[in-house]
Amino acid sequence: MLQEHTKITSFEPHLQAPGARMCLEAIWGYNIQTLTCSGYDHNWVRAYEYTDDSAPLLPKETILHVIGFMDNSPANKNVPDPRNWQGSGNRSVAAMFIDLGQGVALSDAEFQAEMAKRRERLKLTKNDHVIGCPLCLVDPPPPVATTNHQGND
Repeated sequence: MLQEHTKITSFEPHLQAPGARMCLEAIWGYNIQTLTCSGYDHNWVRAYEYTDDSAPLLPKETILHVIGFMDNSPANKNVPDPRNWQGSGNRSVAAMFIDLGQGVALSDAEFQAEMAKRRERLKLTKNDHVIGCPLCLVDPPPPVATTNHQGND
């Protein structure tokens, strides 16, 4: 669960030998969105950088959920012995199943500013849907009114 508002800047699946595919989901309230999915080849680990207009802007308390797909068949040349069960456990081929991607924590003001820039650049209207930005189309909170107390009551 994200402790701060976050802009996800990259996605880097890491699955080890039997890995075939990884997806990243964001869960916020009743909202579940698949942010990205990519194939995986243990011989060529890649990081995927998001563009400014597609980088997920996620509110704090969003849950990031990783889904992985394994290929333990004889067709996967990375698997030394497909007769062995692949699953959670102590074996090194089952030990890694993580997203090594990166993100940037944002303050409330920075988060609002990032969403405002995205609304403007993409010319978003209330009828649009933005994957990875569940609050982009929510009106920002009104400014907090301050009162000037100078003791003249």
